[in-house]
Amino acid sequence: MAYDLKHTIGLRVRARRLALNLTQEQVAEAIDRTVETVSNIERGKAFPGLDTLEQISRVLNLPLDALFGSMDMVASPRRAELRARLLVVADALTDIDLEIALRQMEALAQGRERRG
Repeated sequence: MAYDLKHTIGLRVRARRLALNLTQEQVAEAIDRTVETVSNIERGKAFPGLDTLEQISRVLNLPLDALFGSMDMVASPRRAELRARLLVVADALTDIDLEIALRQMEALAQGRERRG
């Protein structure tokens, strides 16, 4: 099942918030919204307005366009969450470390292709 934009944004907001060790309460306070609003955004239950997305982007130090990337090929909620977390981790790496991580992932993928 492909995910809609609300779920994509929610997963990426949650992954980034967790990577920064922030609580929903801290984000809610920083963007002047309720905890329920942040929770609904993260669960894909609400589509935030552009002003709210800009505030979230600023608080999470995440480019606004990073919230909108395509997840059309995502088949499950778990896979969507893992992809979102992977992007957050990748953004924190240096160029050299990111290249190493990419090579490791490519080797893992090639190994799976050979075995399966």
